[in-house]
Amino acid sequence: MILALIFSLLLKQQLHAQSADIPHLRRIMLQMQANKNFAKDTAYIDILDSLAFAYYRINADSVFLYSNKALAYAEQMGYGKGASASLRLKGNAYLLIGDYASMLSCYQQALTIAEKINDPISIAKASINMATRYYNDMGKYDEEMVLLKKAGDIFEKMRDSLNWHKALISYGGVWENKKQYEKALQYYQRALAVATAMKDNYSVVVSNDNIGIVLFREGLYKEALSRFLRTKEFFSHTDDKMRQMRNAIALAQTYFKLKDHRNALQYAQLGLRQATEIRGENYIKEADLLLADIYEAKGDASSALKYFRAYKEASDSVLNETMLKKTGQLEAKYEYEKKESRLKEEQKKKDALHQLLLYIAVLMILFLSVLAFLLCRSRAAKQKHNQLLAAMNEEIEQQAVLVMLNNKQKDKLFSIIAHDLKMPLHSLRNMLALLNANELPEEVIKEVMEELGQDVNYSAELVSNMLSWAGSQLDGRIVSPVELPVHQLVSDTMGLFIKQAADKKISMKNDIHPALLVWADKNMVQVMIRNLVGNAIKFCNAGDTITINSKTAGAVVEICVADTGIGIPADVLRKLGRKESVTTYGTANERGTGLGMLLCHEFAEANNGRFSIESEQGKGSRFYFTLPAVSDPG
Repeated sequence: MILALIFSLLLKQQLHAQSADIPHLRRIMLQMQANKNFAKDTAYIDILDSLAFAYYRINADSVFLYSNKALAYAEQMGYGKGASASLRLKGNAYLLIGDYASMLSCYQQALTIAEKINDPISIAKASINMATRYYNDMGKYDEEMVLLKKAGDIFEKMRDSLNWHKALISYGGVWENKKQYEKALQYYQRALAVATAMKDNYSVVVSNDNIGIVLFREGLYKEALSRFLRTKEFFSHTDDKMRQMRNAIALAQTYFKLKDHRNALQYAQLGLRQATEIRGENYIKEADLLLADIYEAKGDASSALKYFRAYKEASDSVLNETMLKKTGQLEAKYEYEKKESRLKEEQKKKDALHQLLLYIAVLMILFLSVLAFLLCRSRAAKQKHNQLLAAMNEEIEQQAVLVMLNNKQKDKLFSIIAHDLKMPLHSLRNMLALLNANELPEEVIKEVMEELGQDVNYSAELVSNMLSWAGSQLDGRIVSPVELPVHQLVSDTMGLFIKQAADKKISMKNDIHPALLVWADKNMVQVMIRNLVGNAIKFCNAGDTITINSKTAGAVVEICVADTGIGIPADVLRKLGRKESVTTYGTANERGTGLGMLLCHEFAEANNGRFSIESEQGKGSRFYFTLPAVSDPG
């Protein structure tokens, strides 16, 4: 009885997805949970997905709540159809809040699972999501049409009229985006015929709404207005907040074209409120721009500027750039995984691994060659400088002693670095020999590769710091100060350490004022911040916090990187104050040479600043460096 009721509810959900279903679905869910034989089975997962779908266009947070629960249970019991549906719903929620990279990731996973279990309807639904929510937004209309045809053929073959209607609407949307309105209108009219045959009022109204949009595009504003007012009457009796919001914006745009600024303003403000309520970022921007145009037409320059700034602020964010980059990476990953799944021969996998190790070896050799060249030049310059100092007065002789001490310190540093670089290279050479001899099983290769990966990451960081240090030691180095936004530099650097911090359960806070500017060399400041954040993560335990803040005193800005980690022993602190290298190990046994602290000393001084450390063992550490100020944010 309950299963039959669930089936009817799911059918109703697909037809309307109004919040009137929500209390009914919740009652079914609670009845299932109260049953003595309650199990988180496929029927329970379907109910959770039904609730997630019912909240779509109403509340993104609720969609996340129920789709995440359903996905977890589906993955636990290997219910592929439920997992694919949960991922599609979760992708819809990400779409509402404007997180396109996460949206695409969910849709790709949903399509992969659907293809793996070979479920035609799930494949078709995931294909429509990919087509309309990603390829359409990217302007990749040819790729969109391929997926829509794939989905449409499945729906038509399965006699699924409701989803066939959705496919026709999507076809029309592609032609509308291509500005071929006559073809778009043909598909919308076909969709209207299918909806009428189904006697589905909701689908009929959606078809008319899309026809109204085409009429608007063709400049038939009065005819479009008539359609929009009829659809408004229907949606006002539902809880479909997404459709209500889109209808309000469409009415505002139409009234604006008809120069009815009073009604245009009323509906634009309504659309903005509704878009804000459902967290629809793109629609918020659209409403802001429309309000700016309306107020400009009314002669209210102040209000027009207010809304245009809101639109510009959202449009100028890094969202588009990040979305394009991440979605491109995810798309490439998706295509690669599909191709990789077809590879069955074991020898090809070993060849790919062997090739990767060769690339790593070549990169390491290149790094070491550049490093050796820079070190040789640095040593030659220092030797010549020492010869000149020998012929000078007592004051210069005292400075020669300091140079000699510095060179001893550098020799010690070279010894440490040579030892730390030699071990991963030897491991890499031995691994290549074993691979050439085919003497290792793949399981052992994977384990050794993980360890080699850690060694290579450490060596890369060491080489990067060494190159920066070696460059700073060359005679005639150039410091190129510019105005630097410190808050952005810190945010970018923290972004590089998100995974490391998350792995150790460490939180990071950027308390730098967004308007703070300093006058310094960008590359040097980036190296200092990167080393100090990486060092703080290295010596923190789970639950510790890393905070970066600043203090302005006149023409000087003092930046502080503070952590609540294990602190620095007094003897090590004294060595660091004398610019000596110290080999240390972090809370997860991460190695360190002290080269990063030496760089911070030198780069702070090169930019007319100073570097200092305060620490108490067991109570954390604070690293300070000063730079010339450009502005005081107040």
